[in-house]
Amino acid sequence: MDIKLKSFNGSRIAQRIAFILCVLLFLSSLAGGAFVFNRMGMTSYGNSIDDLLLYESYEKSAVFQREFETQLSSILYLLDEYKSEEYIKSGRTISSQRLEDAMRELYYGGTYSYYVSYSGNDGDNYEEYKSLDMKGSAATPYERYGGRDFEEYGLKAQFKQDYAEQIEQLKQAMIMDDLRSFESIQRQLDRIKGFTYLATDGTYTVTNIGSAANSSPPIADAGYFRKSPAYLIYEGDDLTKVPASSDGIGDSLKYLDRSLESRLDDRYNPELSVYFSFDQSFLDAREAEFAEAKGETVKWMPLTIVCGLLSLLLLIYLIIVTGKKDEAGNFVLHRVDRIFTELQLVIIAILLFGGGGFFLRFLYEAVSYGVSINGSVYYIRDPLYLSITLASVIGLLSAFLGLYFILSVVRNIKAGRFLTNSVIFIVILALWKGLKEFYHGGSVMKKVVLVTLAVCLLSATIVLAPVIAALVLAFAPKWVRKYEEIKKGVVEVKNGNLTYKIKADGDGELDQLARGINEISEASSIAIQNELKNQRLKTDLISNVSHDLKTPLTSIITYIDLLKQEGFDSPDAGKYLEILDQKSVRLKKLTEDLFDAAKASSGAIPVRYEKVEMLSLINQGLGEMNDRIEASNLEFRINAQQDKYYVRADGQLLWRVLENLLGNVLKYAQEGSRVYIDLKEQSGKNGTIPNVILEIKNISKTELNIDADELMERFKRGDESRTTEGSGLGLAIAKDLVRLQNGWFEIKIDGDLFKAVVMLEEYRDAE
Repeated sequence: MDIKLKSFNGSRIAQRIAFILCVLLFLSSLAGGAFVFNRMGMTSYGNSIDDLLLYESYEKSAVFQREFETQLSSILYLLDEYKSEEYIKSGRTISSQRLEDAMRELYYGGTYSYYVSYSGNDGDNYEEYKSLDMKGSAATPYERYGGRDFEEYGLKAQFKQDYAEQIEQLKQAMIMDDLRSFESIQRQLDRIKGFTYLATDGTYTVTNIGSAANSSPPIADAGYFRKSPAYLIYEGDDLTKVPASSDGIGDSLKYLDRSLESRLDDRYNPELSVYFSFDQSFLDAREAEFAEAKGETVKWMPLTIVCGLLSLLLLIYLIIVTGKKDEAGNFVLHRVDRIFTELQLVIIAILLFGGGGFFLRFLYEAVSYGVSINGSVYYIRDPLYLSITLASVIGLLSAFLGLYFILSVVRNIKAGRFLTNSVIFIVILALWKGLKEFYHGGSVMKKVVLVTLAVCLLSATIVLAPVIAALVLAFAPKWVRKYEEIKKGVVEVKNGNLTYKIKADGDGELDQLARGINEISEASSIAIQNELKNQRLKTDLISNVSHDLKTPLTSIITYIDLLKQEGFDSPDAGKYLEILDQKSVRLKKLTEDLFDAAKASSGAIPVRYEKVEMLSLINQGLGEMNDRIEASNLEFRINAQQDKYYVRADGQLLWRVLENLLGNVLKYAQEGSRVYIDLKEQSGKNGTIPNVILEIKNISKTELNIDADELMERFKRGDESRTTEGSGLGLAIAKDLVRLQNGWFEIKIDGDLFKAVVMLEEYRDAE
């Protein structure tokens, strides 16, 4: 940032105050966020920020509606997968594919892992991890069967026969695993106070109502559950749910009831009935937790957001004002700015992820006054002073140092030192410079000496001596052959054969020498061709100048002789005088064009740059030449992408260019054709100034059997017979005038299509 922002460059005291406030407000926003997050989690069911901020009560919240979906999923999973304890013990929950997968695990690994549940002396339920081991001290079945694949024909039957006892143990282990899962889900449902459920598929029943699981039919019906303030009843393919799901925020709950009903209907079981309800005690307990969490969140959320926004604004301010410049315009660097970039980034990452992680951990411990046990929340009102102290110290230290190094990185970026201050960049640059200096700066003798020393050192060992000898025999003839080819090529070039090329297909010293000789011969050939061309052009120039000057001069002499012979009383005297006037003007125009071409070519014309509007100048030129345009029967079409095109040019010189180009069109364009004038803008690349491009295209009335470069030469015309008006200097003068205005001019020929292109720099107000 090269522009000095003086309005933001406050005093050092103001910056230090902003620095301290930025850190404190940032930590305050994190502390507030942690507190809000903790308050949301301090309920037996868990809340989201949407539930607390967007819904006025628990009963109307989305989390309560999702409670229906969660409990329905658990109930259906019990009924579909496990049905009952007797059903599990009978082994019918073990599908053939599941048993085969477990057998395959036993076959290849020799073990099968599962969980078992049991009740302790304290009355709580526990789970224990166990494994069925078939290996013992021997090998796995896979190894015993010689590494045969389990899918091999006949192996499964043999395995079942040989390991029948272990497979039976496997089935019992799988049954124990299913019983554990079944009981775990039941306990999870039973822990929800105030929640009652019953579901049956006509054969099996799952419930937490007394001994209803063993009753047929169930002891409770739909009326039993309708007594509660919130319930879900599904029977006879019809779902009743109270309260029904409303649209929710952003239609998030609009289709919840329909989704639950579709989920139950998809089972295609007319005997399926599901009942569950939440009593008033459940709702009261949840409502109390919801209200407390909502109150804490609403109280702390605005303050947290304000602290975060103020911290962000102060950070932006510090980024803007950091990095002062001295009187010479150079950035003033601090000691910390000279630390390598990689080390600065590593320190920032450690402070951000390491220090920030510890800060959030101790901070969360400090604000976590409550724990949830078996669905009930117990509050611990004694704050953890050690956690508060550690969070404060680590947070302040990490934030201050982190912001300090971040601002250092910002200063390096402003000063353009971010990459150049990098260790990797410095090392790579040093290696690159060293290699370049060695390869390009050293002489061939140094390289030969280094290679020779390397060969001597390697060949001094018994092992590598034969290898070096083989390499010498392989590469020495090749180098000698290249030398001989170069020697032959030098002789050919010396004898005048400039088209001879020496073969160079590598990057070695001899190949570079060969390419250098080829380039010399090619340059010599081009110079000779250019000289021949210049000689031919000089001859054409003299011939064309002589012709163009001689033609009007001859006419003037002829008609003067006629006037002398016939006198001024002759009837044709007026006609003779008119022709003399035309030829005199023609001769004067040729002389002026010749002087203009000489001055433009030498650069002797003064250039006064100003702001010129290109489109208006074109319209002015077409207006002044309107009579000639109508007489020529040409149709001019202007295509412009913008209303205004401002260029940095000399208005008078640019008018001369445009006048010459339009005059050229009127002289040589095919009658009745269209002439296209295109204006467009070309964006600058790599910081360069944008350009405005003018293109004039027309169809030539005569065949353009001439090269575009030659057509711009002086006294050269597309009309080789030179029967039309003009000196052949128009395009040459236009090219030189454009060049004087730091522009670019060229012509292009495609068949009979003639195109003139002018490119000038766009005008910039800053100039």
